[in-house]
Amino acid sequence: MPTPLKNENTLSDPSNQKMARRFILAIPFYLAVPISFGLFFYHGFSPIQWKAFSLGALGWVIALFLRGPVTVLFKGLSKEKATLFVGLSSGPLEEGVRLILLLLTGTSFSWAISVGQGWAAIEVLFTIINGFVLIHIIQRQDEKSIQVKELLESKGQLRLSPLWGVVERIFASAFHIGVTLLIAKIPLLTFIFVIVHSLFNLVVVWLSRKNMLAAQLFVAIVGTALLVTGLIAW
Repeated sequence: MPTPLKNENTLSDPSNQKMARRFILAIPFYLAVPISFGLFFYHGFSPIQWKAFSLGALGWVIALFLRGPVTVLFKGLSKEKATLFVGLSSGPLEEGVRLILLLLTGTSFSWAISVGQGWAAIEVLFTIINGFVLIHIIQRQDEKSIQVKELLESKGQLRLSPLWGVVERIFASAFHIGVTLLIAKIPLLTFIFVIVHSLFNLVVVWLSRKNMLAAQLFVAIVGTALLVTGLIAW
C-alpha cells in the first residue's frame, strides 16, 4: 500500500470518519454490558456491593500495570515471541491478583460476584478508552500512525463492526465473573485458571486472525460455561 503524503488531511478521510462514527454509536451498547449484568444479578442473585466492585476494578488495573515489567523483560525477543510470552503472562498476573484480592477482602458469594463485576466493568471502560485512542492514532498524519493504520487494514480490523467488540465484552465479562466465583469458592482452582486464562487469550487472538465468528463463538462458549459453573458451585 502506498504511503500517504505527509500533507494529506487524514482527518477528512471518509473511512476514518466512518470508523469513528460507528465506534461512537456503539458506546451505549458497550456501557449496557456491565449495566445489564448488574441488573441481572441484582434481581436474580445479589445487589452490587460497591466496595467490592471498586476493588475488582482496582485489581484489574493492578494486573494490567504488572504487564509493563513483563513487556520490558521480553523486549529483546522477536515481536512474535514477545507477544506470545506477554500473552502467556496474562493468566498468572490476572488470576494471581484475583486470588490475593479475594483472600484479603472476602470470599462470600455476594462479595465475589461484585468483585467479578467490577473486574469486568473496568475492562469494558478500558476498551472504550482504547477505541478513542485508536481513532486518534489513525487520524494523525505522522509516519508511525500511518504504519499502525496499514497494519490494522492488513488484518481487516478497520472493516470490522464495533458490535463484535460488544459481543466479546458480554462473554468476556461472563468469563471474569465466573472465574471470580469459582476461585472464591475453591481457591486452589487458581492454579488451573492460570493456565486456562492464558490459553484462552492466545486461542482468541489466533482465531480472530482466522475467523471472527469462530473467535466470538469460542469466547461465548467458554465464558457462558464458566459463569454457569460458578453460579452452580454456590
